Amino acid sequence: MQTLYQFLKPKGYVRARLQTLETNHYVVNVTLNGTTGRFILDTGASMTCVSIDLVDHFRLNAKPSEEKASSASSNELDTEVAHHNALIIGPWRSKRRSVVLFDLQAVNIALQKQDIEAVDGIIGADILKTSKAVIDYTNDWLYLK
Repeated sequence: MQTLYQFLKPKGYVRARLQTLETNHYVVNVTLNGTTGRFILDTGASMTCVSIDLVDHFRLNAKPSEEKASSASSNELDTEVAHHNALIIGPWRSKRRSVVLFDLQAVNIALQKQDIEAVDGIIGADILKTSKAVIDYTNDWLYLK
């Protein structure tokens, strides 16, 4: 019987290891503009996001955006957007990726209350769709094409 990796690799997929948090969220290491960070994998997030206080850390050229960020809490937050960023997840690479910036403080406070290290951002459906992502929940792998 073929493993998922054996099935997907000939189709051009690469994989990245996922870490499961105590909250059952997945975290993946991401390199954004040459700097590594911890990002939650969120299939319900429409866009990939970075904490707005990390603009300089990830060397982002951010501009104000008229879009508002919202979450399950229904709070709307002001956003900025940064275009043309180099993003790497495992061996998968994207050179001209846009990211949305907003205040991730509420997310990190919730994680901190459970003694979980803060995250720098969120990988959203924009990347998951364009990379034809497959999540292997049994073995904690993210496959991207």
